[in-house]
Amino acid sequence: MTNLSGFAVLEDLPAGVRLAEIAQRIAETVAGPAAYDVDLHARFPAESLAALKEERVLSALVPVEQGGMGATLTDVSNAVRILSRSCAATGSMLGMHIEQLFLLLRFGNTPALRRIVDEVVEEQLLMANAISEVGLGGDVMRSIAALEPEGDGWRFDKQALAVSFGSDADLILSTARRSADAPDYNQVLALLRAAECTLEPTSEWDTLGLRGTCSAGLHISAHVTADDLFPVPFSVIANGGAAQLRHVTLTAVWTGLAEAAMEEAHKTVRTAARRSIGTTPQSALRLAEIYTEVQAARCTLADAQRQMEEAIESNGFEHVGLIMSLRNVKVVTSTAAMRAATAALQICGINGFQRGEDRPLERILRDACGSLIMISNDRYLLENAEMFAVRKTI
Repeated sequence: MTNLSGFAVLEDLPAGVRLAEIAQRIAETVAGPAAYDVDLHARFPAESLAALKEERVLSALVPVEQGGMGATLTDVSNAVRILSRSCAATGSMLGMHIEQLFLLLRFGNTPALRRIVDEVVEEQLLMANAISEVGLGGDVMRSIAALEPEGDGWRFDKQALAVSFGSDADLILSTARRSADAPDYNQVLALLRAAECTLEPTSEWDTLGLRGTCSAGLHISAHVTADDLFPVPFSVIANGGAAQLRHVTLTAVWTGLAEAAMEEAHKTVRTAARRSIGTTPQSALRLAEIYTEVQAARCTLADAQRQMEEAIESNGFEHVGLIMSLRNVKVVTSTAAMRAATAALQICGINGFQRGEDRPLERILRDACGSLIMISNDRYLLENAEMFAVRKTI
């Protein structure tokens, strides 16, 4: 079979193999060639999204009987890793979308929300989330915004702190207090149709790295009805896979960046080796060190994928050991991405230091910096340290 974009994909291949092939081809022919311009202008990778939609990747996680690929979390996160090697913004976009789709599939068990799944499959709708809020310091488990009665439903009005690709999404999952007199932790999760919302940018996104994620603040206003609300409190959703899943999808991005840095360093080492046949370039030693970082990231990602698949099967998302382990996953892979990128810069020298469409290392390095601030590693290490005192075993 040859699909609409001309990519040969055999329908009888396992979903994971198909996804990996699709991701590699999009990375090589679409995301990679556009990455420089996406980064330069801090613009949304629209061409990558179009390719993902054409290949029906946005519904990959949906079961086959509902029209999706029936892919696993492992399958999709591997696709995120592959895409991130060429364009971290594209990988992040897919990873964040998959998080929202996972929540819709897992917790959207009302007739109205189940129909949304059908729409995602049919129309390849892109999903974003807007759960952070101005004034709460990144604490997504509390809300200032509250649902206010309005007509047959409620008025939704929120100052979202950062909404990755929110202005380009079709659907947005966002939180608010259940009512004006509800405590800040009594939150509901609402599914908003972007076309029916007022989305007013409240900040710019001119950042050091991850520029194509377009994670500006948004003032979101909308009218919602009972059909738009998830049937369980947001606290149940957050503890039932939402927070845990993000570790895996973002870990895939950081691992992809580490691999990309290693690939750039490898090119330089091979060039040096060709100049001095019969000798091993000194830079090869540092490349060997980068390889250990990349291998650690890959193994850590694989372990996180395994743990999450087991948690999905057993509904064991709230196990303390899993939570601590996934925090470590983020720390290991983000550190590996930074170490690989800086070591690659030392290997590549001035060529790596230069900017340009054919000089991706400086962009890889800047994107890797984003891994350190998308929840501080120190915060995760401190939270794990606090748990050691009450755990009988490690």
